Amino acid sequence: MPKRDADSDSLSSDSDQDAPAPPPKKKEKTKESAADKESRKEEKKGSERKSGSGGLEEGAYWLDEKRMRRIQVRQFKGKPLIDIRELYMGPKGPAPGKKGISLSVTEWRELCDLMENIDEEIQKIT
Repeated sequence: MPKRDADSDSLSSDSDQDAPAPPPKKKEKTKESAADKESRKEEKKGSERKSGSGGLEEGAYWLDEKRMRRIQVRQFKGKPLIDIRELYMGPKGPAPGKKGISLSVTEWRELCDLMENIDEEIQKIT
């Protein structure tokens, strides 16, 4: 192992130059008034939710309005889905619940092809 020189152990002003620079300061957030925040919320809500039939979003239809069941065509991760779901009354109005199913277009078409068979089975038991 090499021996250390006594002068190398002492701290000098040269070693201070090798120290990393402190991180840059964070930008301060600008304060918004409550009115500005509210107007941005309203703009966002208006652009996201277009009124469809019965106060639902565009592409949504009531299956059973009393029982709050809805069918909606929407996109998720760029893929179209047919969403059949029960809604509940949230603090801001109807909101989607856990009970429901989202079908891909392929699954939807398979279901549509089975409709006659399903109708026949229903007729047998009623």
